[in-house]
Amino acid sequence: MSRVIHTSDWHLGATLYRHSREEDFDAVLPEIAALARECQPDLIVHSGDLFHSFRPGARDLSRAIRTLDELAAVAPTVVIAGNHDSPAYFEFLNLVSGPTRGRGLYFVDRFRPGREGGILTFDACGGEQRIRLAVMPFVHPNQFWQRSSPSGVTSADYVQAMRGLQAELTEALHDEYDPGRDVLLFAAHLFVAGARPAHSERGVDTDAAFATAPEDLPAVSYAALGHIHAPQAVKGVPFAARYAGSPLQMDFGEHKDVKSVVVVDADPGRPVRVQPHRLTGGRRLAYFEGTLDRLRAEAGQYEGTFLKAAITGEDDGVLLSRRIADIVPGAIVVDAAPVREATAGSVLADIPADEPDLPDSFRTYLTEAGLDEPAARSTATAFARLLSEVDDEAPPPVPAEELLRAALEDIWTGTEAS
Repeated sequence: MSRVIHTSDWHLGATLYRHSREEDFDAVLPEIAALARECQPDLIVHSGDLFHSFRPGARDLSRAIRTLDELAAVAPTVVIAGNHDSPAYFEFLNLVSGPTRGRGLYFVDRFRPGREGGILTFDACGGEQRIRLAVMPFVHPNQFWQRSSPSGVTSADYVQAMRGLQAELTEALHDEYDPGRDVLLFAAHLFVAGARPAHSERGVDTDAAFATAPEDLPAVSYAALGHIHAPQAVKGVPFAARYAGSPLQMDFGEHKDVKSVVVVDADPGRPVRVQPHRLTGGRRLAYFEGTLDRLRAEAGQYEGTFLKAAITGEDDGVLLSRRIADIVPGAIVVDAAPVREATAGSVLADIPADEPDLPDSFRTYLTEAGLDEPAARSTATAFARLLSEVDDEAPPPVPAEELLRAALEDIWTGTEAS
């Protein structure tokens, strides 16, 4: 029986209301490494967003390589790039800290067709079985730019192109496929329609219009998915597919989520056994609404947390954060606000993320300025792609940029005809 460990979305370098999460990462990552040593898998898959930004700091790089080295000492370890990861960084990491580390550490920087590196093969069960893994790092919609489209790429263009890429990987997976020996897997960083976002993801990259249909996923024994931070199974497919989720609660929209790593046991031609293993490392996020007296009575359950509090029965001028810190000295109070009577009881309906993403704010502005919703969405999507372009890579053409370049090549002098 082949065994695979699936983890995802570490987001090393992420902060919470400007508070460092380094202590939390240092608590949960060794837990993942310890689980790997205990379970002794044949393969470990990280399905993207290793880092929180395109240019991670030195400490986060060290933290990542140190943990991945521990994993690679147990089993071959594959890390695919997510939408927060830099393909250029991944290419460099694969060069200096790649397949020669331990039993193999593979950084997959960008999409490649199946016959050009998109399929990775690993022996399992002492060579009696073989794992064939199709890999799909995050694919930006701007890679399918169309001159005929005012926004460069429509959601239909993207969905159709992604369907084609996955179909090609499926075909390549079956090259030299041995049904009595091979276990087929798929690792991808994408948004599948019907998945429940945690709302700590980058909003523009979880736009339902750009979602992959479940039926477009390659038919495999197990699909190891990344991008969505809430751990969950994918519905609507006749095989096992799962988002491992982030190992830490990234924002207060996740304060009720139980974080986990997935252990998958698979045999050729048989249904897999999927077992999430709960992670407990790192401070949990807690939300409280009520009076200070009630908080005082329940203070013990909020010790050691990042605490967001909405306090009833207090005036705006009261220094709530200081008073809450006195009541729960072991908590980090990230936000405290009085609840007005008119809104009391409604706060929990939707706990927003730390602050709206710039593309989301831009989209709201466009809508308020009178642009219809489809045009605002496509314009904001194009804007987000520009923001996430890597400086040292040749960016894809952008319609507005093309028009500007054409205008500069044929400058109008303003001289009127006589």
